[in-house]
Amino acid sequence: MIKFFRQIRQRLLTENPPAGRAGKFSKYLLYAIGEIVLVVIGILIALQINNWNELRKTHLQDLEFLNNLKVELSVDISALTARKSQYQSINDNIKNTIKLFDGGVQSLTHDEHQEIVSALTLFQILTPINKNINRSDLAIAQGTIDRIDKELNRKFLTYLQETQSINAAITKLGETLQQLQILYIHPNVDYNEINPAADKVYFDFKEIFNNRGVRNALQKSFRYRRAYIDSMSGKIEEAEKLIALIDHKLAGAD
Repeated sequence: MIKFFRQIRQRLLTENPPAGRAGKFSKYLLYAIGEIVLVVIGILIALQINNWNELRKTHLQDLEFLNNLKVELSVDISALTARKSQYQSINDNIKNTIKLFDGGVQSLTHDEHQEIVSALTLFQILTPINKNINRSDLAIAQGTIDRIDKELNRKFLTYLQETQSINAAITKLGETLQQLQILYIHPNVDYNEINPAADKVYFDFKEIFNNRGVRNALQKSFRYRRAYIDSMSGKIEEAEKLIALIDHKLAGAD
């Protein structure tokens, strides 16, 4: 393109030959102006190409970031779903054990004994799931999501903040269950059978059933875990909506 403009300038000089010293000065001035114009045009074209390359590079980085974020949210969903299923199974077990307490049972079948053993050994299990966003922390801190899509940024930050609050609360509840286990479960259940190969946990079921502290501790364990199950259901739904927003953004970026 610069060559094209140079040819036009040369043609103008050739078609309008100047006369005398003034003509020569005009010729040189016109030549200088032409060179300046060509340089400016070249610089502008180079800047435009550079800007286009930078925008293209940023665009590709944004696409990579969104895809990575989508993968991490999918990992969150898988982890939350698995933990929810695990905790629901524990709660079903504890619920059946509480029914045995409330039924005034005087003797236990083998299955009932195993039900209570499971409930007592799984009683204190309640821990939060750590977020899987380490690879995106820096980009999030630099405002990458906000630059890409403000709505996605707002909803994702809300998702993170709520998750952190829930995890902090669940950590406290888990610590409470550990204390309850020490106070009410350990004094009534022998977890340290002399024969390590024996798959048994020994306890006096009549003493257990007459101890309301054990029953109430089981009830608290059930309630705490149910609250977390409900929270995980909400987090799964939010993560799925975030993935839908990312998919929409990616579709529009093609």
